[in-house]
Amino acid sequence: MKLGEKYIHVVVWLSVLFFMPSVTVSADIIQRADSAYLADDYALATSLYMDAEKELGSSSALLYNIGNSYYRSGEIGKAILYYKRALKLDPTNDDARQNLQFVMTKTVDRQDDNRSLIRKVADNIMFSNTPNGWAVVALVLFALFLGAVSLYVFSGSVIIRKVCFFGGLVILVFDGCIVYMAQKTASVVSDNSTAIVTSSNVQLSTVPRVPKDKSEQAFQLHEGAVVEIVDSVKLTSDSVFPMWLEVKVDNIHRAWINGKDVERL
Repeated sequence: MKLGEKYIHVVVWLSVLFFMPSVTVSADIIQRADSAYLADDYALATSLYMDAEKELGSSSALLYNIGNSYYRSGEIGKAILYYKRALKLDPTNDDARQNLQFVMTKTVDRQDDNRSLIRKVADNIMFSNTPNGWAVVALVLFALFLGAVSLYVFSGSVIIRKVCFFGGLVILVFDGCIVYMAQKTASVVSDNSTAIVTSSNVQLSTVPRVPKDKSEQAFQLHEGAVVEIVDSVKLTSDSVFPMWLEVKVDNIHRAWINGKDVERL
C-alpha cells in the first residue's frame, strides 16, 4: 500500500472514531426526547430536543418538535415562536404551518391579517418553496433560456426561430420572477425583526422604561402576540433587564416593551 493510500485510510478511520460517537449520542437524545413526549413528560421532551438542537444544529423538523412540546406544556408563546422558526427554515413544512394556525387561535390578542387578497396569493406562492429550491428553479429556467437562444441562433427554420424568440422572452420573464422570489424568501430567513411575546401578560409603555403612572401606559399584550421590532434602547440604570424594544403591532400601534418579555425569531 502506497504512503498516500495509508494516509487516506488513517484519515477515514480517525473520522469514524471522532464523529461516530457524536452521531450516536445525538440520535440517542432524539429517541429519548420522542419517548418523553409520548410519555407526556413534555418538560423533559423540550429539554432533550433543545439539547439535540445544540448537538445537531437547527432543522425545521426539530424546531417543529420543540414547538409541539411547548404547546403541550401550555406555553403557547414559545410554541408559536418555534413553529415560526421551523417555517422560517422550511416554508414547505405543512405540519408546522397547520399547528401554527391552530395555536394562533388560542391567543388572547387576535391580530388581523391586513394583506390584500392578491398579496396573500402571492405570499402563498412565494413561500411554497425554500430559497434554495427557488434558486434551483431559476437555474433550470436560465438553462432553458440559453437553449432557446442557441436554437434561435443556429436553427434554419423560421418557425423554430420565432418560437425560440418569444418562448425565450417568456422564460426570461418567469426566471426574473423566480429570482425575485428566491431573494425575497432568503431575506425573510435572515430577518430578525419579528419577535413573539413569551410572557403571559405584558404592559407596554410609551417610554423605554417601566411606566411610572397611567399616562405612560400604552396597551397590554399577551402571550403569543407577534410584534415587529423597530428600535431598541439599553438602559444603564437597569442592570437586570436593561434592554427595551420599541415594537409595532398590526402596523398601527407602537410602544416599548422589555426585552425579557419577547424572543426574536
